[in-house]
Amino acid sequence: MTRALITGGSGFLGSYMAERLTRDGVEVFATYFREPAHGRANGHQGVRSVHMDINSRPDVARVVEMTRPDVVYHFAGQAYVQPSWEDPVGTFGTNFAGTIHLLEELRRHRPRTPLAFAGSGTEYGEPDQVPTPEQAALRPTSPYAASKAAADLACYQYHQSFELPVFRYRIFGTTGVGKRGDVCNDFASQVAAREHDAAPHLKVGDLSKQRDIADVRDAVDAMVRVVERGTPGEAYNIGGGAARDVREILDTLIRLSGAHFTVETEASRLRRVDEPVHLADVSRLTSLGWRPSIPFDRTLQDILDSWRGADGSAATARSPT
Repeated sequence: MTRALITGGSGFLGSYMAERLTRDGVEVFATYFREPAHGRANGHQGVRSVHMDINSRPDVARVVEMTRPDVVYHFAGQAYVQPSWEDPVGTFGTNFAGTIHLLEELRRHRPRTPLAFAGSGTEYGEPDQVPTPEQAALRPTSPYAASKAAADLACYQYHQSFELPVFRYRIFGTTGVGKRGDVCNDFASQVAAREHDAAPHLKVGDLSKQRDIADVRDAVDAMVRVVERGTPGEAYNIGGGAARDVREILDTLIRLSGAHFTVETEASRLRRVDEPVHLADVSRLTSLGWRPSIPFDRTLQDILDSWRGADGSAATARSPT
C-alpha cells in the first residue's frame, strides 16, 4: 500500500487531500499542530493523525522517520494574507524555514520521495500577463506571498542541487465546504445567517475584483494528477482557468437564497494590497489530462447549504494547519 504524509492535514486543503487519497486506498498520515485533527480526514479509514510542529526541525525529523512516506503533500504553514502583515517574521519562519526543515529531512533520509509543495498564485503579484503562466516573474505584494515565493524557489533549488523529486503548486483560489475567510464562505455565511431577517443586509469589501476560484475537490484531483504525471522540478498552476467577478459570486448566492438583501461596503474588509485580477493559465495542468468537473453554481449551493446547518459545524470543520 502506498503511504502518504500530508503536512497540515487538519487544514482545509490537507483534509480534502486526505479524503481523496484514502478513496484510492492510500495509507495517510495527516499532521496537525494547534489541536487534534478533526473534520473530514479523521473520519476515514486509513488516516492516522500525527502531531507535528513544522517550525521544529527535530519534530519534522521524527515524523519523517516514523511515517517513511512514499509521497509528501506539504500544506502546513501560515495560510492567510492579512495576518502576515502583523507577523511577517513568523510567517516567513513557518512557510519558508518550515519548508526547509522538510526538504532537509527528505534529502537526508527519503531522497526519492516526491514532495508536492503548496505554493500560491499570489506569488505572481500583479503580473504583466493574464491569464498568468508559470513562466511569469514572481512579484509578491504581501509577506505571505513573499514567504511562499521563497519556499517555492527553495524547492526548485533542492531539485536542481540534489535531484529531489519536487512538484511546485501555485494554487489560485480554492473554495468549498469547511473553508473559512474566503469570499465565497464569507458571503454564504452572511446570507445563511440573515436570509430570514426582516430587512437582511450583507457587509462586503471590494466587489470589483476578479478571481480564479476552483472547487477544492477539483483542486486536489489536480494536485494528485501533477504528482502522478507531472515533471519533477516544474511549477504547476492550480486553478479553474476562469476569472469570476466577486460581485457575481455575491449575486449568485443571493439568487440561490431567494431573499432580498441590501449591501454595505465595510472599510475593514478592504485589503492593503489587492490585485484587480487573478487568473491562472492552466494549460500546463490540462496537458496532464485534468479538467474541472464541478459546476461553480453547485459549489456555491453546497457552501450555502453547509452554513444553513443548525450549528454551523459543517462550515467550521477545518483549521488552517
